[in-house]
Amino acid sequence: MKRKIFMLLYDIDVNKGGITRVMLNRSKLMNDRGVDVDLITLDYKTDYEEISAKLRGIGRLAEGVNILNVYNYYRDKNTETGIKDEAIEYYKDASLISEEGYQIQEDYEEKRNARYFIKGVYYKYKKWTKKGLLKHVDYFNENRCRILREEFTEEGNVYKKTYFDLSTNKEKQELFYTVDGFCFLNRWFNDKGKISNIFLFDKHTNRVEKFKNNQEFHTYWLNELCSGYKEKPFLICDGVGSSTKVMEMDSKLVNRIYAIHTNHFASPHEFGSNIKDNHQPLLENLANVEAVVVLTDKQKNDIIKQFGNHDNLFVIPHFVTESDKHSYKQKNLVTAVSRYHKEKGLDELIKAFKLVRDKVPEARLEIHGDGPDRERLEGLIEELNLEDCVFLMGYSNSVDEVLGRSTVSALTSKFEGFSMVIIESLMNKTPVVSYDVSYGPSDIIESGKTGYIVPNRDREQLARKIIKLLKAPIKANVMGERGHSYVLNKYNEDNHFKYWLNLLDLLIERESQQIESYDNK
Repeated sequence: MKRKIFMLLYDIDVNKGGITRVMLNRSKLMNDRGVDVDLITLDYKTDYEEISAKLRGIGRLAEGVNILNVYNYYRDKNTETGIKDEAIEYYKDASLISEEGYQIQEDYEEKRNARYFIKGVYYKYKKWTKKGLLKHVDYFNENRCRILREEFTEEGNVYKKTYFDLSTNKEKQELFYTVDGFCFLNRWFNDKGKISNIFLFDKHTNRVEKFKNNQEFHTYWLNELCSGYKEKPFLICDGVGSSTKVMEMDSKLVNRIYAIHTNHFASPHEFGSNIKDNHQPLLENLANVEAVVVLTDKQKNDIIKQFGNHDNLFVIPHFVTESDKHSYKQKNLVTAVSRYHKEKGLDELIKAFKLVRDKVPEARLEIHGDGPDRERLEGLIEELNLEDCVFLMGYSNSVDEVLGRSTVSALTSKFEGFSMVIIESLMNKTPVVSYDVSYGPSDIIESGKTGYIVPNRDREQLARKIIKLLKAPIKANVMGERGHSYVLNKYNEDNHFKYWLNLLDLLIERESQQIESYDNK
C-alpha cells in the first residue's frame, strides 16, 4: 500500500486504553509492513511532543508514525526562528517570586503560587508547576476583575493569552502564539462560553481565515493536510464524534473510512433502542459515505436492518499480538481491565465478588484502569467491607502481564463494540466470564470452552462461574490454552492487515471506476 493513511482521533494521551490502544496498535502494524501512517488529533495540548516520546519509549507508538495536531501544525507553519532573547528575559523576570515595587503574599512551598499588590491593590497572581516552572500569570484591574492570563511553555515563551469578560470572568478571546511570538490563532467566545469566531493568521501571506466554530476550522485543516498528494490519501476516522468534520471534507482530496468502535444504541443498548446522539449523523447519512467499519457481524446486520444495505459496511475485528511475556498464574486472582466509568458496570463485578469471597475466602479482585467513577467504586468497596480483597490498581501499560498472571478475567459492561480485553485475556491464556451484552462477548467467547457467557446483569450467575473456575484451576488453564489457540488463529496480525488491505484496494478500485465513469460522460 503506497498511499498515505491518516488515522483521526480527537485526542491521544499516554494513559488511555480503548480506542487509543486500538489505533496505536493498528498504526504500528501498518507501519511495520511498510505503510506510511500518521495519527491526527484535534484537541489542544501543549505537550504532544512529550506524549509522543513517552509512547515511543514504552513501545506503543511506532518510530515511523507521527502525531499531527491541528494547533501544532499551524504553530510550526508560522514559526521562522527560535525563542527570542527578549522573550527569554521576560520569562526569567516573570518567574521570580520577588519583584521590586510589589507587596507579595507568597505561598510557594505548599501551593506554588503568589499574589502581588501595589499600595494594597491586587494586581496579579502567579502559578508555578510542581517542578518550579512558571505556568501562568493572571492580571487584574482595580476592581479585582481578571483581565488577562498569560500561559508559558516549559521553554519560557508565552504560548497563549486569554482575555476575560470583566463581569463574568469568562473567556472572551484566546490568542495562540508561535515560539518566536507570532499570533497564529484567535478564538472568540460568546456569553455562554461557546466559540463564536475563529481567526487563523498566516505569517507569510498576511492572510486571515475566519471560521464560525471548531467544525469549520478542523475541516479546513483536514482538507489542507490531505491536499497536495498525487494519489488521494486515506483518512480513517476512529472517533465517531469527529465524523461530521470528516464528512464535510472535500471528497476529491481524500478517501474516508469511518470506524465504529462501540455499540451505537442508547440504553438499553439493543436493537430498537434510540441511536446515540454522536452516532446519528454518520448512520443517518450511511448511503452517502464511502465506507464504515464495524467490529462484529451482528452489529453490521443490525445497522443494515435499520439503515439499509449500501454495500459500504465492512467487518474488521480487532487483533492481538502474541506476547513474549510468560507470567505465572496467581492462584485465585480475578482481573478486570476497564475504564472506571458507570457504563463499564464495575459495581456489578464488585457486588458479585462479595458472593465469590463467601465461597473462596482467598479470592482477590484487581481492577486495572482509570476514570471518573473511581471515588464511587472506592465507596462501594468500603461499604461491602472488601478493602482486603478488591483493589483499584490504576492504569496499566502492561496489560499482557496483568492478564497473564490471572486465573480468570471478568467483563461486566453495559454494552461493548467488541471488547478488546476479551481477546487480550484469551491470548494470555486466561478464560473470561462475561455478561451477554451487545456487541462482542458472544462473538468471541465459546461458552463452556474458552470462558462463560452469563445472562446480562445476572450477578449470582456471574459469581457462580467465577467460583467454578477458581475452584478448578486445571479446568481454567485448559480453557485458557484453548482460548489462546482460538485467538491466535482468528484475531492475528496477518488476518487484520489483510482485511484492511482488501478494503483499501476495494476503495481504490471504486475510485478508479468513478473517474472512468466521469471521463466517459
